[in-house]
Amino acid sequence: MPERYKTLAAMLDGLTDSEIPLDATDAQICMLAERWANDCASNAATIHDATTLRQRMEFICGVRGIEPPGEEDDQQVIRRCTDPAWWRRNLRKVFNRKFEHAAIRLGRVSGSAGAYVSNETVQKRISQNRRNRKALAAVTMENENGQRYQLDDLADKGMGNKKLRKGELMLRFAGCDAIAKERADVGLFVTLTCPSKFHAILSKSDTINPNYQGATPRDAQDHLTDVWARTRAQNDRDGIQPYGLRVVEPHHDGCAHWHMVMFMAPEHVEQFTKNLKRHALAVDGDEPGAHAHRVATEAIDPAKGSATGYLAKYLSKNFDDEHVGEHVDEDGTISKPKRVGREVVTPAQRVEAWAAVWGIRQFQFVGTPPVTPWRETRRIEADKIADAPDHVKAAWLACQRETTTDEHGEVVVTKPADYAVYIRAQGGVLQGRDYRIHVAERLKAVEGRYGLVDRHVPTGIYCASAPHVQYASTRYEWRRVGLAVGVGLRGPWSPVNNCTADDAPFWEAAAAYSAEVPPFDDSEWFGSFDFDCFDKFGDYNPDLFTQRE
Repeated sequence: MPERYKTLAAMLDGLTDSEIPLDATDAQICMLAERWANDCASNAATIHDATTLRQRMEFICGVRGIEPPGEEDDQQVIRRCTDPAWWRRNLRKVFNRKFEHAAIRLGRVSGSAGAYVSNETVQKRISQNRRNRKALAAVTMENENGQRYQLDDLADKGMGNKKLRKGELMLRFAGCDAIAKERADVGLFVTLTCPSKFHAILSKSDTINPNYQGATPRDAQDHLTDVWARTRAQNDRDGIQPYGLRVVEPHHDGCAHWHMVMFMAPEHVEQFTKNLKRHALAVDGDEPGAHAHRVATEAIDPAKGSATGYLAKYLSKNFDDEHVGEHVDEDGTISKPKRVGREVVTPAQRVEAWAAVWGIRQFQFVGTPPVTPWRETRRIEADKIADAPDHVKAAWLACQRETTTDEHGEVVVTKPADYAVYIRAQGGVLQGRDYRIHVAERLKAVEGRYGLVDRHVPTGIYCASAPHVQYASTRYEWRRVGLAVGVGLRGPWSPVNNCTADDAPFWEAAAAYSAEVPPFDDSEWFGSFDFDCFDKFGDYNPDLFTQRE
């Protein structure tokens, strides 16, 4: 047989050699989850040592290609492995990644076929977001003050809201930019890409790359992370301390690449660039185009615009396409809104689906104070910090914004939050573990789906110089309205049951608080089921079926 035929046959054999067929429906995945959860339950009925049973279930997970639970408690691991819902979540993640990897290898992810992710994956992600939204809207929560909100409204008040998350990122980077100007540091815009073997499709011709070796976007992200780790180690040895923000984006074929805006002293720019290029070219550095395209740097000219202006475009491309125009990749590929099935999919939706299916963290700050104390400080009332040190008061003032309502009823910000002031209150940039303000936590027993677990929950902030003095933040206890309260609960706000079932398994009966077996309820299964798998023949037209009859 010709060599090309053998290569194609080997690739197809690799794609089809899986526990879950690539054309499996969500219903089949749900049934498979039930089967493998029952396998684990059967082992639990015959193996009477918790440690041995855990090892057996970890082996079953490994054979099925599933990452075993990482919990330290054996009971937590066993309960997860015997729960079909846990298997459904993990099987869907593994299946979606295998499906998407197959689409990449078959050329179904490209500028012409569908940029960043396949059409099937982006449709599935949009349907999942829609189902999640409906599920949240169907739940009403009430706090101890009697205030009631739908769960989707509560979710919109957190960082799950894309608009708020984008605004916070812009605010944080603007503060970083202001600090860089105070320190007389210069900004450097860096684009870091992978070697040719990580790219499945050639950008100019949309054909299979002959150098491609089957890497996934996760592999590409791991490669870039390793390059950056080696570069940071070399920078430490050379006394170079850059700080700024890193953004991960996909090429048209799904391969990850980085955009970074880094601030540093002017005399360090040349050595920083040398260190980055050295480690970026350590793999296949002699291939054509490597020196020209592997690492691209551009000094930020204040006369042309601020560093925040440079970054705004890339943040919008990953959130809402606002003021972006066309998506133009580094290789020149243009991505436009495209009709997929019954709706028009924007490039930002494709980027979001890409990051979700591959589990890639898109944004990460380097060398700046952590954001968790910032968010926690915003929850603190003014009277709680009356006797706090000056830097805590400065951080609190920096976190708060003042608003008013105009004559049209719109909220107008009269005094915005200032992240630069917060950075100064924390002691500046590049402080490592020596920042002044930290998050105060307490250990709390939280009841979840798999029983009681000890979690560190935030309660406020404290100063590193006086850790025994804490400034409490405002928090609420929430419960579902109308949720049935079982016998023996400690209280309506603490859903912990002290009862132990007589027929509980040995590994559950020994628990301090064993969970009662709830009444059979299949609403969760229907709520998580992907019914769009039936919509393969386009829109439903009842007139068409009537005519056929």
